[in-house]
Amino acid sequence: MAKERSGYIRQDENKRWLARVTYTDEMGKRRNLKRMADTKTEAKELLKQMVRALDDKNEKVFQAEKMKFRELADYFTEHYLKAAEYVENRKVAGLRSYDTAVHHFNPVREFFDNKMLRSITYETISQYRALRLKTPTRSGSQRSIASVNRELAILRRVLGIAQREGWILKNPFSQGDTLISIADEKKRERILTKAEEIKLLEACQGSRSHLKAILICALDTGMRQGEIFSLQWKSVDFNESVINIDAYNTKTMKSRQIAMTSRLASELLALYQKSTFNPDDLVFGITDNVKHSFNSVRKIAGLEDLRFHDLRHTAATRLVSQHLPLSEVGRVLGHSQANTTYRYVNANLETAKRAAMLLDQFNQTLDDVEPLAERIN
Repeated sequence: MAKERSGYIRQDENKRWLARVTYTDEMGKRRNLKRMADTKTEAKELLKQMVRALDDKNEKVFQAEKMKFRELADYFTEHYLKAAEYVENRKVAGLRSYDTAVHHFNPVREFFDNKMLRSITYETISQYRALRLKTPTRSGSQRSIASVNRELAILRRVLGIAQREGWILKNPFSQGDTLISIADEKKRERILTKAEEIKLLEACQGSRSHLKAILICALDTGMRQGEIFSLQWKSVDFNESVINIDAYNTKTMKSRQIAMTSRLASELLALYQKSTFNPDDLVFGITDNVKHSFNSVRKIAGLEDLRFHDLRHTAATRLVSQHLPLSEVGRVLGHSQANTTYRYVNANLETAKRAAMLLDQFNQTLDDVEPLAERIN
């Protein structure tokens, strides 16, 4: 059934012409659209265009003129910002990193909340970026470019949805130079040495003893933190000494197998013997995170600059140092692109010294070669 439409034109006190259309939207609310024109002829043409646009079901474009960002945020939260849903081990809706997305979206929503959706420009977003970089973290430290980039990325997606729905004509992010520069992010190059690893594991005592197996798992497999915490006993094969990582627990949605080192197999077997032998139980019994206990352990070990994710970088660098091809390292880590693996492999001091030694050897061969001029004579 066609929506009710009516319209008229009239001249105001400033001798300008007004074209106005009244219609009933999909929610049953009466709405008015107004356009100004310099002549009566232009006003009539505007009236025809508005009625035609409504007939073509483009009323969202008009509705968006009074739409605030909070309405778009509500729409995004209801339809997109929700925990992942799986069917047959495949994600069919929602976000795997739901908590992280909420964390990054909150400051975006707070800043843009009461702004008219169509008033948000490239300059507005640039101002937001500058403000966030100047806003210290809860601990009072400098907010990282990477953190602000994550906020901008989710804002870009939200505005992309608005464009797709017809609420804005263009995404403001496309109106200037890139506002999300991955190249500007500070790259982590923290690799754990063997001596530091010993200190870290030795600190896993008493109420922190449960961390030892978790840290060994991270160092000896390169698994992501989420993959470790979601690991179930049914995915641990002691006979083949491998860990089967299910697709729905991975970032790339691809399953993979990782062989266990001897010390990891020993740690997991000890945990299994203390378990209820339920294959669906979590191996490490972690349902949230180990932030508090990990902070305590690294402080005791004198490694307060260490992040949990650095253990994954360490695993990758160690594999490469043992001459495992980069492509195979990528498969172990679960990367879908070689460039991603390359970013994970860092040159530590040992690598730097080995490189210098090789160059010394190369330079020595040059010194041993008789100068060309002398050989000619």
